[in-house]
Amino acid sequence: MRGVDIKKAFYPNFNMIRLVAASTVIFSHAFLISERTSANEPFHRLLGEGNILGLFGVYAFFITSGFLVTQSAQFGSAGGFLWRRALRIYPAFVVYTLLSVYVLGALFSSLGISGYLLKSLHVKTTLHALLDPNFGMTLPHVQFYDPAISWLATFVNGSLWTIGQEIVCYLIVAGLMAIGCLRAPLMALALAVGVTWQLFFDHPWPKMRFLTDFTFIAPYFFCGSLLWFAMEKRQPNIVPALIFAALGVLCLVLWPDYLYGPMLFAYPLVYIATSPVIRLPSLERLGDVSYGTYLYGWPVEQVMNHALGEDSTWWAVFALSLPTAWLLGWLSWHLLEKRALRLKRISLLQRQPVSP
Repeated sequence: MRGVDIKKAFYPNFNMIRLVAASTVIFSHAFLISERTSANEPFHRLLGEGNILGLFGVYAFFITSGFLVTQSAQFGSAGGFLWRRALRIYPAFVVYTLLSVYVLGALFSSLGISGYLLKSLHVKTTLHALLDPNFGMTLPHVQFYDPAISWLATFVNGSLWTIGQEIVCYLIVAGLMAIGCLRAPLMALALAVGVTWQLFFDHPWPKMRFLTDFTFIAPYFFCGSLLWFAMEKRQPNIVPALIFAALGVLCLVLWPDYLYGPMLFAYPLVYIATSPVIRLPSLERLGDVSYGTYLYGWPVEQVMNHALGEDSTWWAVFALSLPTAWLLGWLSWHLLEKRALRLKRISLLQRQPVSP
């Protein structure tokens, strides 16, 4: 599975898995946004604080990303790899940011539409949000309801923290490619360090949220990467997939507070994603809409929650937001993302794969 063969490998089940993952994030956020707390979210009630279904969706995103990105990194140069990753992330993110700053911001600014648009900080805000996705989680003078009601009132998009973490993981992979060290043993070492870190340091950098988030989520990316290297030698098998799934359930029951217990489901997830027997809906006609769905999910829910007012409930926010986010994800894919990805063919940074 090396060289040119890796380039041709395609696993259609990943599209459905990622769309389901994005939808679970919208599901869990519906509770948080409408009720100002996740206390009634089913997984929270079942497994305790910090365990919501949407977080498992984020885990799935990073596992599948680690797997597919490592697959992509097996051919070409580090520069070509970064070019492909930039085309996948930034065109949709740029458009989303512009819509957030100039449309959503104007509609929900405490200054009013004219007062907001006449301010001279929008270019700076846009550039800051593009360079640091976390900045775009809140925008100056933008709020969806009275902040006295909830701290969530000013959150334009509470999901953006993962975008920056994803980009850092790409940079690490590119760096390892550049020095010829993108190998299974190094990913195994990174994973081993990551999964044991929390046992000794609950909050390793309390004043540096970005680094704390990285030590929390990056091990899931490294896990997916390691599973790609494992697949070079052997296709995932249903027996270990079932064993890992059972261990995952057992860990959630006995040790729900351990952040990396859900990682036990990574092998079953990759088994389903790559199985030639299991056929999930390929979404070939719909397209790869998961990224756009994820980007627009939170702001759509904030708008729906605002529109519903006192009649807002989690199920109403979810029922209205999910198809709307799917639609925006579909538009993002067909009008922008799919077209942008065609540019990877003209990159001067890439070299052709060489067979061993």
